[in-house]
Amino acid sequence: MADIKTTHKPILLATDMTARCDRAFDRALMLAKIWETRLIVVHVLDPKQAKKKGLVPKEARVQLEEELPETDVDVQFIIEMGHVGELVIETAKRERCGLIVTGVGHYDGFSDIFLGSPVDHIVRHADVPVLIIKRKPAKPYRNIMIATDFSHCSMTALNTAAEMFPDIPLHLVHAYNVPYSGWLKSDQVAKDIGSEETKLMERFLAQTTINNATYKRLEASNEKGELGVVLFKKIKELKSDLVVLGTHGKSGFMRASMGNNARVLLGWLKQDVMMVRDSQ
Repeated sequence: MADIKTTHKPILLATDMTARCDRAFDRALMLAKIWETRLIVVHVLDPKQAKKKGLVPKEARVQLEEELPETDVDVQFIIEMGHVGELVIETAKRERCGLIVTGVGHYDGFSDIFLGSPVDHIVRHADVPVLIIKRKPAKPYRNIMIATDFSHCSMTALNTAAEMFPDIPLHLVHAYNVPYSGWLKSDQVAKDIGSEETKLMERFLAQTTINNATYKRLEASNEKGELGVVLFKKIKELKSDLVVLGTHGKSGFMRASMGNNARVLLGWLKQDVMMVRDSQ
């Protein structure tokens, strides 16, 4: 087992102090305790809203400290005024954090959760993984699913998940479609495409960037069908409680490694989602 005291950097929790963000607070606290690392809780006040409501950073700090359960985790509170996304990114860099944890306030649709929101900004610009909490944590993660399209980006997502959670089973899933299946009835065509996808998975897993320890606890599967349908089925089958997705660069979820499907996935997945940005 890896020396978690040296491999895990501080965790940053970005919270807006709403009721749903208690879930993110609880998960961040749980991870900090398991990894024996520091938890930095960041709350950013919008200057206009703060002035209108008569809020001051001192009051927000008192509220956060009062809501903190008894714990032996080293917790630091940072309360500032300004742009949420920018200040979270700046703080994560300054404190050399290894993970940003946040929650979502709405579940009415994709745009409510991500587009133009602080979460969207954080994922697009953070140099470290962003863990988006949707469920109230009852226990540590037990099964992690990583979606792959065989790109460098999805390899980064796999290796990041493996490094951060060194003792948890990993399942790599690739979804593919048989082109023209609506009118092309040849079973041989479907069989040939399935065979080719199997070879692509084998090549992906044979890369030297996957170490032996990761390979031993990794299961992989190619599944015919739409990505969302495939993931839904595999999550239910494996009881996965964390889904890992890769994203490209700083251009937002539009460039997620699984294409526009990733935008939809983030909206309907009930599991926690960790977004890993590939700098390439």
